[in-house]
Amino acid sequence: MYCHSVMLEEISALDKAVTETFSIGKSLMGRDIICIKTGRGERKLFLGGAYHGLEYLTAALLVKFVSRYTESAARGEPFFGFNARALFDEVTLFTVPMVNPDGVDIAVNGIDLTNEHHRALLGTVGIHDFKNTWQANARGVDINHNFDADWDRVLDKPSASKYGGEYPHSESETRAVVDLLRKENFDMMLAFHSQGAEIYCDFNGKTEESALKTAQKMAAASGYEVKIPTGTASFGGCKDWFIKEFHRPGFTVEIGRGKNPLPMTMLDDVYAENAPLILCAINECAHITQTT
Repeated sequence: MYCHSVMLEEISALDKAVTETFSIGKSLMGRDIICIKTGRGERKLFLGGAYHGLEYLTAALLVKFVSRYTESAARGEPFFGFNARALFDEVTLFTVPMVNPDGVDIAVNGIDLTNEHHRALLGTVGIHDFKNTWQANARGVDINHNFDADWDRVLDKPSASKYGGEYPHSESETRAVVDLLRKENFDMMLAFHSQGAEIYCDFNGKTEESALKTAQKMAAASGYEVKIPTGTASFGGCKDWFIKEFHRPGFTVEIGRGKNPLPMTMLDDVYAENAPLILCAINECAHITQTT
């Protein structure tokens, strides 16, 4: 299984000459929320994964992508038909593979009765099978419904998923991402989830025509479909807040097909689908014309 410690091992093996690794904040249980910075261009693209505990395959995907992308850029080799070195020079990429490390730990390892946060969950969420259901953080807050974008439409108490917290950005994990997005003034962002093989680019009808065209290009590169999010997928998320806050292109990518948690045996397949998608996004970001 792919957890925080496994991710840290993989990140430690990245080429330090072309990557910079730093923490953007701490989870509730004190785990570092790691960001990998690579590239040297003026344009900036944010990639985020594992907002949900069961969706750790997205973190593995993003680390693998950064590793292979930077290797190709350093060698000057073509990468899925793209000039990786040129993209490296044009766009600075900030990748946070595991936004919710505590939630991933619970989804992978279950509840630890010696941990005070885990014991508190037992008394509030009313379930016992955490491994098969857990999407939230260690307080029962769904990070991807904790962003200030129609926040008040989510559940009203801690749960395995879809509880938006006491107030928008109440969680340290959410604040870490928000602070980074505000500080770096990104031109574009992608949030990775599973599953469905879909791309969302809309929030409350605020999608620009250029963003829709970018989504369609990413769909053509990956074989995914562009969809308008409905129900609980249409509010409270990182992509939703980014569009609302900055009026710039934000996308949710639902990797793979099946039932969460998607198995790690799918990593090669989702990598083959999503590496061209991400490269397409980097290329689009390199040539974006910002009006706000």
